[in-house]
Amino acid sequence: MHRPDNANGTQNRARKRRDQAVALHFEDVAALHNRGIALRRIGRPVEALACHDRALAIHPKDPEGLYIRGTLLFELRRYDEALLSYDKALAIQPRYVAALHNRGITLRFLQRFAEALASHDKALAISPHDAEGLLHRAIALGSLARPAEALASCDRALALQPRFVEALHNRGILLLRHLKRPADALASHDRALAIRPDDAEGLFHRGTVLFTLKRFEEALAAYDKVLVLNSRHAEACKGRGTVLRMLKRPQEAAASYRQAGDNGADPEEIEYLLAGLGAVPSPVSAPRKFITALFDQYADNFEEHLAGRLQYQAPAMIADGIARFVSAGPALDILDLGCGTGLVGALLRPLARILTGVDLSPSMLEKARDRGIYDRLVCADLTEFLPTQAGQLDLVVAGDVFIYVGDLSKVFQEVRRSLRDGGLFGFSVETSDREGFALGAGLRYAHSAGYLRKLADDNGFAIENIQPGVIRKEEGVDVNGCVLIMRARA
Repeated sequence: MHRPDNANGTQNRARKRRDQAVALHFEDVAALHNRGIALRRIGRPVEALACHDRALAIHPKDPEGLYIRGTLLFELRRYDEALLSYDKALAIQPRYVAALHNRGITLRFLQRFAEALASHDKALAISPHDAEGLLHRAIALGSLARPAEALASCDRALALQPRFVEALHNRGILLLRHLKRPADALASHDRALAIRPDDAEGLFHRGTVLFTLKRFEEALAAYDKVLVLNSRHAEACKGRGTVLRMLKRPQEAAASYRQAGDNGADPEEIEYLLAGLGAVPSPVSAPRKFITALFDQYADNFEEHLAGRLQYQAPAMIADGIARFVSAGPALDILDLGCGTGLVGALLRPLARILTGVDLSPSMLEKARDRGIYDRLVCADLTEFLPTQAGQLDLVVAGDVFIYVGDLSKVFQEVRRSLRDGGLFGFSVETSDREGFALGAGLRYAHSAGYLRKLADDNGFAIENIQPGVIRKEEGVDVNGCVLIMRARA
């Protein structure tokens, strides 16, 4: 029997219970998110993440909850998961400006710089007068080696917010690292420090500029101020050590490098820096991260610096040496180890059937690619790449590469395996009167003639020519070295 009045009452009661349950769930969601935020503030990020995950299990389409979760995952360095969380938030709320910017920052940490820039640009199309967003865009442009655009983005941020300390410091970093304008960089950092004088990171960047300007005593004072504010600042300890090394105070420099190691600096790099002071035995080679960072930073002005200040002679010496032992014409399969921007490769291109360049620095390889002289460019460590070339090459060259490799035994072994019988191996080294190899105060290896002759004998090479000479200048002083041409014996 149909009882409409009782049925309506049942429906109303059910609706009321459902509404109460929904309200309770939303109260639970808010409480869980609030608890997560509080836990994050007191430094308990894993527990905070668990709270946000519980809240999102109740209400999975909460864009703000997904945004907060992404921020926590980013702080936990779980970048792929953070990106996924931001993407879910944006699928629900596509014009969520903060999520777009945080997505861009996350992509930058994943080395996906073009996508990072696109995310920031999308956010700024929605909110164009966002000074912080313009700063993040500038950082992404800097990562893409587009410094002029990055500087313009910083300047737009500062036009909106003239006392934006982070934008002033980033502007200084761009001016020094990419645009090679250290005086302007220093002025930008000084403006920021006038606003916030106890900014440890800002003082550190100021010290770096002062070091570049060779104002070593002032750089030392800047690093000392950083360490008063943050005694565990590893990069400031390392910078202080390098300044002290330049001031010829090796014992104090070694103490600063050790302090940097105690504070979390890369132990391999610290060992290398200490070895340059003679405080520990020399490692077999420079650390890979050290070389990559050095030449990525150096790439924009590499050739100008070598040709101008260093009067770099090794490429011409190697090319002239090789020319004496090969016939003209593009007949050779050539490998250019540590090719850099292509200074040696450009001179050998007329001899090459196939010219391959290998380097650890992506920025150097970009410059080499712009030359259009290589058939193939590979970002790899030379001792990892050489085994892939067994019996495939007629000529291997290495211009000023072995100043970063002490123990050359594995290199010689792999070069010989890569060469066809009768193939040539041409390279430059700094020379040393000490037996074997030694790491000098300038953090470059030198090799003795006896050491190189023994390596040649042990690995099936005949020495065709040794040409001693000045291979470059360092601080205005001639650096003695030599170019060797060796032939792979049958």
